Amino acid sequence: MATLRVRLALTVVAAAAVAAVAAFAASPAHALLGIGLGGSNCPSTGSQVFQPLDGDKNSYYLAPNGGLENGSYGWSLGGGSSVVYGNQTVLATGTHSLSLPSGSRAASPVLCLGPKDVYIRMFGSDVGGTDSGLRVRVVWYGLLNVVLGITDATTYAPGGPWAAQGRLDSGGGGNILIPLLGSTSARVQITPIGSGSKWRIDDLYVDPWLMG
Repeated sequence: MATLRVRLALTVVAAAAVAAVAAFAASPAHALLGIGLGGSNCPSTGSQVFQPLDGDKNSYYLAPNGGLENGSYGWSLGGGSSVVYGNQTVLATGTHSLSLPSGSRAASPVLCLGPKDVYIRMFGSDVGGTDSGLRVRVVWYGLLNVVLGITDATTYAPGGPWAAQGRLDSGGGGNILIPLLGSTSARVQITPIGSGSKWRIDDLYVDPWLMG
């Protein structure tokens, strides 16, 4: 009986943890208008935006409000994250970016991703020191905004000026739930770690089906 109680308690704790992540990633309501998008509705063209920078020949499209030029529309921001004036300096596009101090968090607008190898790239900078990495995860959704899985993409190393961050495999192909249940909707969840974060993020790009 004691063992059964422990198992039930662990189940409740695990369910609560998933629900907490889902609740943050699912707000505000207008951010989830794209949930349930099928592959036929995903962008089918892109551009080799990173090829001149580091030779990445994949074609990417800019995520909805990925450049933060419409303020925080579609994004879920918390803990002090905010849209601020000042753009990434690698490419001269736009005027705003996302500020992520320590203790903050952010989730992107809904992206139309697939269950296979899908890549994500963005520009970032951090002048906060040596203990302020940036954790990037992908939250996958099914019908009725149900969270099907959460995959860790990477943790960016701290320190450094604006630069094109490395290409991230969203990890969907490694989660058996994703291909089986057919998720094509996701959000990128970004969380600074450490005590001295001064991260800035801008221009979130996606290659949903390895275009080009």
